[in-house]
Amino acid sequence: MRTTIDISDATLEELRRRAGESQRPLRQVVEETLQRGLASNPTVRKTVPVKSYPVGIKAAYRGVSLNQLYDQIESEDHLKLAEE
Repeated sequence: MRTTIDISDATLEELRRRAGESQRPLRQVVEETLQRGLASNPTVRKTVPVKSYPVGIKAAYRGVSLNQLYDQIESEDHLKLAEE
């Protein structure tokens, strides 16, 4: 079947490069690439149950990002070392 699709220039360039390297027609490379993509079925996602546990974070730190918590811990450790 013949059809027309719009693809980005970068994608077309990559497909042409692969066709040239493998010395196969562009049509064959495009079809194989599409078949592999469809076979991988990336829309199916498996859910993994995750059990949460209370970690005893102080109320002042709730809602704060992990980077901010790390920075706070690092600065507290730095102060402790300076006092020694």
